Amino acid sequence: MKKLKGINLAIAILSGILILIFGFGYTQINNNKIAKNTYIKDVNVSDLSKEEAKKKILTECKIDKITFVYDDKKWEINPDDIDTSYDLDKTIENAYNVNRNKNIFLNIIGTLKSNFGFENHINLLVDCDESKVISQLEKISKDINIEKENAKLNIENSKIEVSDDKAGIEVDINSTLSNLKKSLQDGRFEESLVVTKVEPEIKKEDLQDVNTLLGSYQTVLSDISPGRVENIKIATERTSGVLLMPGEEFSYNNHTGLRTVKNGYKNATVIVSGEAVQGVGGGVCQVSTTLYNAVLYAGLDIVKISNHSIPSTYVDKGRDATVSDGGIDFIFKNNYNQPVYIQNYYYNGVITCQIYGNIGDKQNIKISTNIDKVTKAETKKEKDSTLEKGKEKILERGRDSYTVSTYRTYYDKNGAEVKTEKVATSFYPSKQQVMAIGTKKEEKPSKEESDSPSSDSSNDNFSKNDNSSKVENNNEENINSDNNNSNENNDISTPNEEDIPEEE
Repeated sequence: MKKLKGINLAIAILSGILILIFGFGYTQINNNKIAKNTYIKDVNVSDLSKEEAKKKILTECKIDKITFVYDDKKWEINPDDIDTSYDLDKTIENAYNVNRNKNIFLNIIGTLKSNFGFENHINLLVDCDESKVISQLEKISKDINIEKENAKLNIENSKIEVSDDKAGIEVDINSTLSNLKKSLQDGRFEESLVVTKVEPEIKKEDLQDVNTLLGSYQTVLSDISPGRVENIKIATERTSGVLLMPGEEFSYNNHTGLRTVKNGYKNATVIVSGEAVQGVGGGVCQVSTTLYNAVLYAGLDIVKISNHSIPSTYVDKGRDATVSDGGIDFIFKNNYNQPVYIQNYYYNGVITCQIYGNIGDKQNIKISTNIDKVTKAETKKEKDSTLEKGKEKILERGRDSYTVSTYRTYYDKNGAEVKTEKVATSFYPSKQQVMAIGTKKEEKPSKEESDSPSSDSSNDNFSKNDNSSKVENNNEENINSDNNNSNENNDISTPNEEDIPEEE
């Protein structure tokens, strides 16, 4: 009996102690003070209110200059240049909640642990403008980045040499930014730049088996306006120096990029929905057309091809390739077992596109076209009361429609035909011609006017005007005849139709 009483007494005493301890802990939780042994950075904020802790942090923690390091070089950035500041409110709230963000039992346990020496360390949160940090890193990168160099073909006197490739280095801006944010929260203001090695896409060994010209083509510019020439230079440069491995596809649009001012393109004449207008990127279609013909002669597979809505000036019908940012692309594929190398350039009014590859893949190819159907353009007649009766005047020139098939024929080394394949069918829609029909009646002179001397002069002037009108009518241009001449592998095409810019 006495033993039972002793056990009950012990339980009562222990319960009392626990109640006192938990009561003490509960009281601390509700006293609006930060728990004991709580540190923000290295600053002890124990038993302080939120406002007291904020003042102490502002007094003892200063934002230093931020330093980026690479090798033996350093770059310092003023914190104000990237809008660096402490997020004190959120930091202190985190410190305040170390013994308040769980259930009541765990919160009391946490409070008691703090009283017995367990330390709570809270990161000092730092805010900065990420876009401004990136801008600063981009400036620093200019001192560090080294451009990679792809291996290239150098052709001189029909001899092909391969240049060496070189790896580059560049600052990994995103990784550096991520590391900086962690360092700032840990109170460190120095960060090593993340610099990575950049391997070239084309290495010297990739070009060792490229040893001959598979196909080439040239076109001549009839419009050498500054905007158009600049666009052509950009397009030839961005589609040149490309190595296409076996089975890989080449997308013209992917290499040229969007035809926007931001991408460097200029205003020039383009064709939109069958009409010539001013637009950014005019001229890039002449490059895609020239490349298309080089690809045809090289024997590569055509994956996607579209013709213009108006026959081009620089190639025959059925030999053009239009592109646009709206989804019209020119795509071809390397169907050989060896890589092919694309080299394009512009010089002195001539675009040259060349496809190099292995001599074992060289083909003897002829390209031909056939006009399958021609539909005459309709003529719309409009009465014109200002034009004398019986006379006509062309207001808008019409254009016949054409359906054209393009063929590629392969020959063996003896000149015997191996096979002929149909590459594409092109359709050029017609455009309605608009003709003014004169309805103005001829005014007869009165009897007195006929008898007067001045009437002869009037009649002479009328006769001259009449003849002038006829001369003007007769001088209207006619639609040029079709040119279906075939071209050989190394070809140059000159303008052969009315001078109409290409479509974009």
